[in-house]
Amino acid sequence: MSLLGTYEDDDYRVEFGALVVRGFWPSGVGGTGELRHLNLPLLAEDAFAGGTRSDVARAGAGWVLGTAAAHAHVVLEAHDAPPGMDIGGWSDVLETPFLTARGEIKLAHGRGDDSPWHLKLARPGLHRVRVLRRRTSDGHRWLLRFWPVNGSPEAPRFLARSRPAVSTDGAGHGDKRYGPLAMDVLSAALWSPGRCTRAALAERLLATPEQIREALRYLTRRGLLRVGGTDEGPASTIALVPERPRPLNGGGPSAARAWPTAG
Repeated sequence: MSLLGTYEDDDYRVEFGALVVRGFWPSGVGGTGELRHLNLPLLAEDAFAGGTRSDVARAGAGWVLGTAAAHAHVVLEAHDAPPGMDIGGWSDVLETPFLTARGEIKLAHGRGDDSPWHLKLARPGLHRVRVLRRRTSDGHRWLLRFWPVNGSPEAPRFLARSRPAVSTDGAGHGDKRYGPLAMDVLSAALWSPGRCTRAALAERLLATPEQIREALRYLTRRGLLRVGGTDEGPASTIALVPERPRPLNGGGPSAARAWPTAG
């Protein structure tokens, strides 16, 4: 394993509360081979732009969005293989798939004034990125490590959380406190077609099966997800099918292409 290159910005000014990393993926291009089962339009940066953010980060076809303080120190690293699991000292750690058609990334801003400086990755295509974040005296410090992977993408996984997956001080906020975890569940469903259990999702997202159940209800109530099968408990198998968000004009949701599931 070798480090191919780095990019560092010790004075990144966050816009709209989001750290933005972009890697080009052409609009409307579908997947082939190991990616053919993915609904790539739903992995576009703007597919769920109106939704709640993850507590840490989400990624898709050509983008990574992190939830950040107003000021951040950001380091991007390109590796040719999985880097060592040296996550000590980091409060939040997440791994997620990421797609790039050109094999390069750049640190950007919410308003679109992207950095002219590009970091070249090992190759175009499917990568995994380990997102590490910790609080500092004036904001956040971030380290994002990218490396190429083969085969079907593995769903996002949390390795550390600095606070519970669901806020415990959300009295009076109804189900909105499940929003960040719900977006993590949605990311898992987008990247990993097929059947799963609430227990497996809970282990992957460092949550409880009960929190996963409420996050699923949050998504289905908003028309962002269909759940197939009967949920008879944390170990029962269910199928998760993401759906396009409802149009802002109040029209009905447009269903995503159904995924094939195990018999």
